[in-house]
Amino acid sequence: MIKKFFGVFFHKSKKVSLVLGSGGFLGLSHIGVIKSIENKGIKIDEIVGCSIGAIIGAIYALEPDSKKLEELALSLTKKDLLSFLDFRIPKNSILAGKNIRKFLEKVLKNKTFRETKIPLKIIATDIEKGKEVVLSKGRILDAVMASISIPGIFPPVRVGDRILVDGGLTNPTPIDKASNKKVIAVDLTMRNEKKLESESILNVLLRSYEISRSELTKRKISKNNNLILIKPDIYRLRSFKKYEISKFIEEGFESCNKYLNKKI
Repeated sequence: MIKKFFGVFFHKSKKVSLVLGSGGFLGLSHIGVIKSIENKGIKIDEIVGCSIGAIIGAIYALEPDSKKLEELALSLTKKDLLSFLDFRIPKNSILAGKNIRKFLEKVLKNKTFRETKIPLKIIATDIEKGKEVVLSKGRILDAVMASISIPGIFPPVRVGDRILVDGGLTNPTPIDKASNKKVIAVDLTMRNEKKLESESILNVLLRSYEISRSELTKRKISKNNNLILIKPDIYRLRSFKKYEISKFIEEGFESCNKYLNKKI
């Protein structure tokens, strides 16, 4: 009955774009959002992803099955997650990025954008031109690696003749890149206050980066009248340990249910 109700609301003539924003480990909540959308019988006609949203969006676009996506996430152990933090003597980044690339190679393989079951766009930033880049051709792995490459944390990625970094630098929740009128977007950036754990260089830099992304997102959202904006509880998520993946998924699921029910 619920599926039927939501299916009527999101009528076939109203194509839906799902926008999955940046947010680091908090972006694991995207999986719960997708699970909720599936449960309500809403068909996703396009996915636009940035940073962690690019990872989850790409996996789902290739295999639109929230159960398999959730199983993949839950199969990651604390050791797996910590292995992604492959620190090195800083050259152009603090992390080498090799371990997360190996993981993504296993999942995304050598697939291209042409092979997705749901049309996919991935947002990155051209660090030389200082402009956002919308990637929708070529190898998905290269696009995802570019989109997650936070400057100074992960090394830049060369795609063609461009040097690309994190899409969150220019468009953290890329609502304006959705092709369809009806947009469901998951934002993890808009928050003004956050207590610093310490005043270390890394914490201050990351917090400054967060403030910039938050302001960018606010401007994008004010221009869209056909938007359903889902904002998982940032402060509750922050209290979870990074390896408690099920709690991130649960928060995304509950938040999506709440926001969709309000709109309906």
